[in-house]
Amino acid sequence: MTIRTVLTMLEGADSDVVDLAAAGQLVKAFPAHVDLLHVRRDARSVMPMVGEGLSADLIDMVQNQVAEEEEGIAASCRDVFGRWCTSGNIPLVSDPTADGKASARLVDVTGETASMVATLGKLADLIVLPAPSLDRGGLSPAAEAALYDTGRPVLFSPRKELKSLGKRVSVFWNDTVEASRAAQAAMPFLKQAEIVQITAVDDDSVDPEMVKAFAASLAWHGVNASARLVEADGRSAAVALIDAAWEIEADLIVMGAFSHSRLREMILGGVTRHILQVAGRPVLMMH
Repeated sequence: MTIRTVLTMLEGADSDVVDLAAAGQLVKAFPAHVDLLHVRRDARSVMPMVGEGLSADLIDMVQNQVAEEEEGIAASCRDVFGRWCTSGNIPLVSDPTADGKASARLVDVTGETASMVATLGKLADLIVLPAPSLDRGGLSPAAEAALYDTGRPVLFSPRKELKSLGKRVSVFWNDTVEASRAAQAAMPFLKQAEIVQITAVDDDSVDPEMVKAFAASLAWHGVNASARLVEADGRSAAVALIDAAWEIEADLIVMGAFSHSRLREMILGGVTRHILQVAGRPVLMMH
């Protein structure tokens, strides 16, 4: 089991270069093929919003302006893609190959971003997206699609350069199906890691013996993992888990995505959202 194909996104923004940090680490570690997806707006899609009552000439002008703007953004994406491949000495490919070497491909399509992520994400072993920030609030439509509509693990990476990825892994365990799926999806990382810690908050929702048993079971896969139960001591569960990850200088957190219903999660927030926004580390999640 390995990670051979990765899907990530380009937006034509200055932050693209930093957002590619996690993809660069993955190319080195496994090695992997990376599809860098850029989704253009369809110029025709803006007309339901502005087209009512407009003349045909004005509609054409608006559509041409949108098309020009999208071409400019696409040109920026091509520039970032080319510089990223050159700096990492990553060969470009146009079709799938079986040589097992690192490679990259720019996928430039027109449509609706979430729909494209949902469709193309199913073809990847791993989806890499920037972590949501506190000022932006919740998940983007693309992130929602990646988590809920692809059946694939999603790696949310903080918008900063990464010195390492997957050397010291903290697996947040809470005895849910989502946590189990996430741990299984993270197995390629766990097998390469120097330190793996299975961490759970010591409360009534967790059986301490199961935490220890899960850590021990990873030995079947050649993973030497330790188990740790942390006391909340007045902290929220999210803060207690993050503090434990920081103590081992984790460069990857693994956890299940949103154990509650999506509606309840949007209303109440929760451990998952807080960890994504403040952990400052890459977080691998699966629903």
